[in-house]
Amino acid sequence: MPEKLSQRDVVRLRKAMANSQNDSFFKHLKNLLRAKLRFDTLLILQFNPNGAPHFLDGWLRRTAMLQVAMEQYLMGAYRLDPFYQFDTLNEGGAMYRLSEIAPDRFFTSEYYLQYYRQTKLCDEIGLLIPLPSGDIAHISISRREETRPFRRKELQCLRHYSPILLEMLKAHCIYRATQPSPIATLPARHLSQIIQTEAAETLGVKLTKRETQIAGLVLQGHSNASAALKLGMAYETAKVHRRNIYRKLSISSQQELFSRFKEVL
Repeated sequence: MPEKLSQRDVVRLRKAMANSQNDSFFKHLKNLLRAKLRFDTLLILQFNPNGAPHFLDGWLRRTAMLQVAMEQYLMGAYRLDPFYQFDTLNEGGAMYRLSEIAPDRFFTSEYYLQYYRQTKLCDEIGLLIPLPSGDIAHISISRREETRPFRRKELQCLRHYSPILLEMLKAHCIYRATQPSPIATLPARHLSQIIQTEAAETLGVKLTKRETQIAGLVLQGHSNASAALKLGMAYETAKVHRRNIYRKLSISSQQELFSRFKEVL
């Protein structure tokens, strides 16, 4: 995929820019991207720190499992999504491949094995940009296993044009915020709150604040070392917290930890 835009590319780009503040933006965005690369899902989401994500627009190749997975995602699985959890964005936003921002044990985590892999997606690109409201706008572009991962040339081109894609995304989300929404934002609880409540009310186990934080990071796919770095604590301290969590819950693995909280995630 060459970086130089053809005349047709320029026309598609101008149409997307001209329609970034109306309801036809997604159609023009899809046409622009589809002319450059193949994908199996294209989604626009708005991550709300105080509620469940807003699903703004999307296209899924005709696969029922992907549609079910999307419903599960919006119901709660988003809490373990590396793109949702990513918190080091600059003002202008950026583009990332899933493998670039995922926790170090993400691809062996139960979330990945029991949820993400079941969608048959093999690669995902995310564009993220902060909004004036405090939300994060997100474009997700994914490929299924039969399509194979994005090629380096495709990634390079997307990175080259990501700044203008991000600005269009931001403008579109600001526009959408001015429009009546048929769906109210559902109140969201942070992952650690969900773990603490479920442990106490269903499992009869009292976890400390630090233990719930560690448990949440383990569920996301962080190792002890990665969790320690994330929380600014010593590796041995994180290791002790994890050992205490497992002892209190009478478990011995991340798989068992996931099974304890699967129904509320």
